[in-house]
Amino acid sequence: MVLKTYLPAVVLLSAVAFFACKKKNKGTDTPPVVQEEALKFSLSGVEEGAYNQALDSSFTFKVKVDSKMPEKGVITSLNVVSDPAGIGQDQDAVANSTSATYDVTLKHLKELKTYKVTINLTSAGNSGNVATPKIFYITNKKPL
Repeated sequence: MVLKTYLPAVVLLSAVAFFACKKKNKGTDTPPVVQEEALKFSLSGVEEGAYNQALDSSFTFKVKVDSKMPEKGVITSLNVVSDPAGIGQDQDAVANSTSATYDVTLKHLKELKTYKVTINLTSAGNSGNVATPKIFYITNKKPL
């Protein structure tokens, strides 16, 4: 007789425990973040940290990504300021790149004026993956 009174309670508690412990998978789990290699890059056509010469109001140089290219590519940002005054010189935006080597063109360089150019690279897929900025100086010494 005691079995008949406890049996429904045991079955009910077992059912509650079974459904409470069941894993709920709604498909909303985010995929794990892929670890990217730290960004490293080099410049070709300019000497980093030194004074370079442009022969016109525009100047093109190459950026080479030395580390493994991130899956979504890289974002390149330029900061061009006159040296030593520090007045900003507007530049066209550099398109995002998925290529390991790409060209960057500086424009609107005034004659006999020196500019400090800072180049920053950031992963397009992971904003925390930022390369160490590179700096060089350029002077437009247009020949007469």
